[in-house]
Amino acid sequence: MERNEPKYAQDLFEGLTDRFAAVADQAQIAITGGGVQWRCSAQRGSRSCWVGCFEVGGPEFLTFFEDAGRKIGTGRTSSCRETVDAIWHWLDAAPLPAIYQKFCFVDWEKRKLLSTGETALKSFPKLGTAARNELMVTPSGVSHLWFRTDTRSAHIHFASRRESPEANFLWDDSELFRFDAADPAALGAVLAAWLADNAPPSRLRKEFPWLQIGPLADYYEKGNPVEGEFIESWNQMEQVYEGSRFPPRSLVLPFIAEMRRAGYDRKLRAGQSIWSLIVSRSRRSRLRPEQPLVSFQFRESSMEVFSSNEAEERIFEIPISMSETVERVLRRLVARPID
Repeated sequence: MERNEPKYAQDLFEGLTDRFAAVADQAQIAITGGGVQWRCSAQRGSRSCWVGCFEVGGPEFLTFFEDAGRKIGTGRTSSCRETVDAIWHWLDAAPLPAIYQKFCFVDWEKRKLLSTGETALKSFPKLGTAARNELMVTPSGVSHLWFRTDTRSAHIHFASRRESPEANFLWDDSELFRFDAADPAALGAVLAAWLADNAPPSRLRKEFPWLQIGPLADYYEKGNPVEGEFIESWNQMEQVYEGSRFPPRSLVLPFIAEMRRAGYDRKLRAGQSIWSLIVSRSRRSRLRPEQPLVSFQFRESSMEVFSSNEAEERIFEIPISMSETVERVLRRLVARPID
């Protein structure tokens, strides 16, 4: 199948070449790539740019603006002409504020998040003394604004190429609720209540009835966060299997229900790998290689059970149901400390 990325890169390369053709001190312009990985670069003196050329429902150009090898700004746009113009001005030694004024797409997310944070701090001064705030920019140019206390935090960022940021609110690094932060005033009010006032979720529901705060928050408020996280993980696994076309799901769902009736959903975290069900004592959802687990690899009418608790054990071709064998490996796992 013919890819569009080489064409986008070639169009940009030709646009840059034409733009700098009449300049005595021409820029050094290059094009490199293969497959879906294509980029153009341009350098003039100490300043340089390199541009990733992508297909995102059409052309997309991700430009990094550098000076003496140091990254100064980034910009993403679908316009080849706009990219060429921005590179021209940058290599012509235009200062960064002038680039911002002329090209809205350069550091757009970063500038929007900085403005959002400044508005919140100005409107709610107590937020500035109660929480630390930090703007982080990834190597790929994605910006993240964080507000943190010792136990709570808020992560503000742009998700799925949206025009307004999303705000995720966490307690002990576990997300309890999120919302579209298009309204800076509403965002500031929630930030102040969450981080400066340490408001419990029950109070937030009354003050901000539009917030969608799930049941996990209630476990945190009652002082049972781990139990809540474990129960929520089992809820998610049931939803995964219920919404699937996995052939053995008519046996798997009753099996999960059996384990839950036995109380394992309060003692173990549930997760999956493809269609295998994995349970562990991990506090967080991402297992480390050394953490003990029990996995159930389902077949049409049977399952293979693998336990990495202490010594590895693999049990073949047993019914998909709560048997003494299953109880034994689960009890052994529950005896391990939460990690």
